[in-house]
Amino acid sequence: MTSQFSIAIIDEDKLSRDALLSSLKPYADSITLAGSIEHVSHPSSLQKGAPNVVFLGVARVEQGIKDIRTITAQFPRASVIACSSEKNVEGFLALMRAGAVEYLLRPIGPEELNLSLQKVSRLIFAATAEEPAPSGKILAVYNPVGGMGTTTVAVNLAAALAAEGAKVALVDLNLEAGDVNTFLNLNPAYTLSSVTTNIDRLDADFLMSVMTRHASGPYILTEPLEVDEAVSITPDQIQRMLELLKKMFTYVVVDCAGLLAGCNLTILDSADLILFNTTLSLPGLKNTKRYLLALANRGHDRDRVKLVINRYLPKSDIQLKDAEKVLGVPVYQAIPNNYADVVSSVNKGMPVVHLLPKSPVTKAILGLAERVKR
Repeated sequence: MTSQFSIAIIDEDKLSRDALLSSLKPYADSITLAGSIEHVSHPSSLQKGAPNVVFLGVARVEQGIKDIRTITAQFPRASVIACSSEKNVEGFLALMRAGAVEYLLRPIGPEELNLSLQKVSRLIFAATAEEPAPSGKILAVYNPVGGMGTTTVAVNLAAALAAEGAKVALVDLNLEAGDVNTFLNLNPAYTLSSVTTNIDRLDADFLMSVMTRHASGPYILTEPLEVDEAVSITPDQIQRMLELLKKMFTYVVVDCAGLLAGCNLTILDSADLILFNTTLSLPGLKNTKRYLLALANRGHDRDRVKLVINRYLPKSDIQLKDAEKVLGVPVYQAIPNNYADVVSSVNKGMPVVHLLPKSPVTKAILGLAERVKR
């Protein structure tokens, strides 16, 4: 971390404040101290203005949630790192949903502190860079039918890319049966139909105003709430929205399903990469073969269409090499079948890559994220 940023420590426990200050000494060349205070209610005692990062001591989750909201209201650009002695998964999720970007368990080890500072520094300087961002990449995660775990892949891929500091949009364009809001425990005030019904006033400011930032990092645009709203959405509206999103975000991850027709054709034609998500079952492979041929006939070659095998079991009757032989394309990424981890993440409204960093699913998704960056 060569660029400087400002840090504040807010904690009722003086011993904890002093311990953190001591741990931060090796970073003296990279950080400045805006202040070390006891209460959120006294932000004016921070000597050097708005901090980039706030280390917040949390003794009680309910109070921590209130404090995070107070801090983010007072300092909208600050990244809040919650610090607690309680190993409480539900509390961790609640604090993340309130706006914390990290959760550190006390005593804070040197490695954990270093990783957190690296993360927030990437977020800070990605957001404040003066140079215009390059045109983004649209990543369509697709299978024509449901039940293949396509939303799981899309949600976790978006979170994995955002964890590296990239500006990521996650758009649910499964117009018939979208589930991104359920997977992330969102109840947004605005949805995709908020965009399409106001297409004449569509610009970057309006689009950002209707997207919801999830605690895991991505900006979310969910599917319409009503079926009738979804039916009225046109390919031209989708095209305009995707073109604008590509200018605004480094990555635009699109969750889509259904026939190669209408809006889906627009999505896939607009995509820089199509991640065709399937499973190692005979019906799944049969359908995949048909659709890969259809995509190839539309000019989507192997450089743009990549095969993702989801729910992979190494000891299943059908192996990866069998799928490659049948489909005539290499497997781009295999994601292991770990039902318990995925269900736990959905029930808690947090991607596996954040909730369970040591899960085999997380490892595979991080591998997929590295591949799509190339």
